[in-house]
Amino acid sequence: MVQLTSQVLQQLSGTYNNILNNNLNDTMKILTVLSILLTIPTIVTGFFGMNMPLPLEHNILGWVIAIGISLLGWIGLSFILRLILK
Repeated sequence: MVQLTSQVLQQLSGTYNNILNNNLNDTMKILTVLSILLTIPTIVTGFFGMNMPLPLEHNILGWVIAIGISLLGWIGLSFILRLILK
């Protein structure tokens, strides 16, 4: 009887660990996707933050165009990641 109870507890513990590991995997996947998506605006704004002559430097709407480029890259990458991860 004790051996049967021990086996049941081990199986229950194993099942619980599997559920926790799956939840952790889902969380890590979401965090990885978010970190990849946040690199696009960082790269674009870092490029336009350099102290050298750049395109759109003397344009009044230069920052608006840079933000538009970031948004387009972000939307494109999120679409690609959504296709890959489904």
